[in-house]
Amino acid sequence: MKTLTNFCLQYLLLLILLLLPLSGVAQLNFSGEFRPRTEFRNGYRTLHSVQDDPAFFISQRTRLSLLFNDDLYLFKLSAQDIRTWGDEIQLQDNASINIHEAWAQLSLVNHFKVKLGRQELVYDDQRLLGSVNWTQPGRSHDAVVLKYQNIVSEFDMHVGGAYNQESEKILGNTYTLNNYKALLYMWMNKKFGTVDISGILLTDGFELASGNINYRYTYGSFINYKVKDLFFSGTIYLQRGDDNSRSNISAHMLAGKVSYQLKDSKFSVGIDYLSGGNSDDANPDRNSFSTLYATNHKFYGNMDYFLNIPNETNGGGLQDIYFSAEHKSSPKIMLNLSYHYFSLAQKISSPANNLELLNKRLASEIDISTTYTVSDDVKLVLGYSTLFSFDSLERLRERTGDGLQQWGWVMFVLTPDFFHSK
Repeated sequence: MKTLTNFCLQYLLLLILLLLPLSGVAQLNFSGEFRPRTEFRNGYRTLHSVQDDPAFFISQRTRLSLLFNDDLYLFKLSAQDIRTWGDEIQLQDNASINIHEAWAQLSLVNHFKVKLGRQELVYDDQRLLGSVNWTQPGRSHDAVVLKYQNIVSEFDMHVGGAYNQESEKILGNTYTLNNYKALLYMWMNKKFGTVDISGILLTDGFELASGNINYRYTYGSFINYKVKDLFFSGTIYLQRGDDNSRSNISAHMLAGKVSYQLKDSKFSVGIDYLSGGNSDDANPDRNSFSTLYATNHKFYGNMDYFLNIPNETNGGGLQDIYFSAEHKSSPKIMLNLSYHYFSLAQKISSPANNLELLNKRLASEIDISTTYTVSDDVKLVLGYSTLFSFDSLERLRERTGDGLQQWGWVMFVLTPDFFHSK
């Protein structure tokens, strides 16, 4: 019996052979990605203490992507193998290939298109819907998206939805996986010269043990504005409804960022505010904003201490004041430096003592990275981060940090373009 690995590779090869004769009237692109990453973790995601040993490992993503572009439709298939070096017993045939994307986009009447299948949902700066590309698997959804695009008026609108099931059922619709049961959203974007404004309305539903579905509603706007070498961006989102663990949600998120481009350098300063509850609330979690399916790694510090809000701050929300600088020292080398100061949005009680209020200060973090571009399809990226925790973070995590919390990594990125028809 063929393994899943052989099947996927043979399937890709068969599609290439079938589509090659059509390359005269359509476009075919066959590309890949090879991305091993070595990491030293000694305080990444959680505080290391005296009895803890550092972690050291190499993970790897290998991805093959096929994109066929015809006048009437687009078709994409992306298969990937995700592994940690040494996670399989030698001389065993363990299938580990999975499908990251498998979708078709059909052109309809006038300015309308429909895209259906397994796909990435990426909008605006990825604060609500993102690809989470830093993680080796990445995020994709089984969804259908109706698109409207008017190039002349510079207006776009997407309406998308998903409905999840575990299998082809005979009876019933029980869904026990830790995903949303249903997703529906509408996104609109309009450009006014140097001003770019987006609005989104999103609802996601979660199935309870009773079989009922709780729906959460998130809506708001994102704006970009450029004046010469100055860049402004702002975000406001509101959140209502229920999810799988909270009822009567009443939360909000505010974010603002200013950047200045100075020749080969770019400097940015900003603040993110994710609302939270306080010690007087019977259920502080309900006032804590959830960032849904965002790419949080790019916002709240590279060490990923605050990926899952409200859980990782016990409903206290999060405030992140940050500064970052980018410098292109040569055509091949890009340097990045950022500093974050994290605090609770609201004072909450200590998990160990409900009568004790925690100080809002959580931690400060410094992230440094360097990208060396060998060629268009070969890059070497290095990074180092360190986090300085305050007493409140230790009490929240119920762990006593020992010394310097640090994380270092080296990543090699190879993105070959095997075949591209003209």
